[in-house]
Amino acid sequence: MQRISWKLLIAAIGVVFAAVTLVAGTAGAATVLRVEPLPSGNISVVETPSGPTAPCSAFPLVARNSSSSDSATFRLRITLLAPLCAPITASAVIYAMPGNGAAWPQQLQEKVSFTLQAAGVTEVTFTKVGTPVQFDVLTGATPQQIAPWLQWHGPLLFPFDTTTSQQSGVYGPPPVVPEVPLPLLLPLSAVVAAAGVYWLQSSRKRSYLLRSANAPSVNSFG
Repeated sequence: MQRISWKLLIAAIGVVFAAVTLVAGTAGAATVLRVEPLPSGNISVVETPSGPTAPCSAFPLVARNSSSSDSATFRLRITLLAPLCAPITASAVIYAMPGNGAAWPQQLQEKVSFTLQAAGVTEVTFTKVGTPVQFDVLTGATPQQIAPWLQWHGPLLFPFDTTTSQQSGVYGPPPVVPEVPLPLLLPLSAVVAAAGVYWLQSSRKRSYLLRSANAPSVNSFG
């Protein structure tokens, strides 16, 4: 028992030493605050404060954004050039759509909330899952179910910039058009061809009769 206690003590000292070393090594780096995603892991938010701490300003005056998208993710990068005088609580949400061409009603699938106030960069990353969903970063209410005839979620964080949201997985593979069986297709082709020949012959006959009716008679005198 005496030896086991000493081993545990030595291990504890080693853990403390490693933690102190890690803190000392990162003391000069920028502070990174991570907002952990939900268990399903389709939303992550990383906040990196940087820049001035004063004076403060209003969100529309100092907020900038950029977005990018690939086959796996949709990213929204939010930059605050100066701190905000009043904090803003935003939510990154995923709303699931019914699919099969239907957009409504939508169900809240995931949500991660975060606060914007310090100057710096906040990057929101949505993971595409292949099913029809809507990615939004917004403020205000996030009802469990939304539709034009039901409740609606709060406004987008950048209300006049639709590039800050995205629909994913909406356009599936093209519908399968059933092929006409070959035994049925051949008789149909013959019928169409015969109808075309009949129409052409009828047109020529009518044209000939019209020309004959308008031609001057041989026995007529000028």
